[in-house]
Amino acid sequence: MNFMATILTEQLKQQQEGIAEAIAQPLWQKAASYAASVHAGEVPSGEIPPSLAQATRVALTVASLYHCPEPPVLAAALLHNVLDKSEVSFDELCEHFGRQIATRVQRLSREPDLGTDVHLKRLHSCDWQTRLIKLADAADTLDHDNEEEELESRITHTNQVLELAFGEEEPVQRAQRHLTELLQNVRLNSAG
Repeated sequence: MNFMATILTEQLKQQQEGIAEAIAQPLWQKAASYAASVHAGEVPSGEIPPSLAQATRVALTVASLYHCPEPPVLAAALLHNVLDKSEVSFDELCEHFGRQIATRVQRLSREPDLGTDVHLKRLHSCDWQTRLIKLADAADTLDHDNEEEELESRITHTNQVLELAFGEEEPVQRAQRHLTELLQNVRLNSAG
């Protein structure tokens, strides 16, 4: 096997281990179950709700690509859109998952009358773990075709969110590199 193939194989192995470790956590399972029940009404029975699929991708990105396996962070990632997409209240989240996780979810949720700029300024003052979830969310939005949002709009939004990638924490540095690479690839693919 050549050198590059060896590196890629090792990276994939690390990502798979990160995923396995994450989903084995009781808090992951509790948050995933809760999110699944909250989002179930979005689609007919038997289908996977888009909000749940997106939240799961975000949590897996945080765990496997950004190497942040902290159970409370992954739970907040799995729940990051329940306040936006359901009738769940902050108090209800506190009751089920504690104040720290509920606060992260609340900070990640955008109030309907709040502009993107104000929302991102508020996130700028959050802990690095909350910002990391937002970075993973932006990566997912950019990386997955979303017919509701034009590519240029997704690129602009990702550039704005990239400003949250500050600090010395290794997961944040990984997120910054990941988002930067995604932006470069999207620009190359859209130009070609």
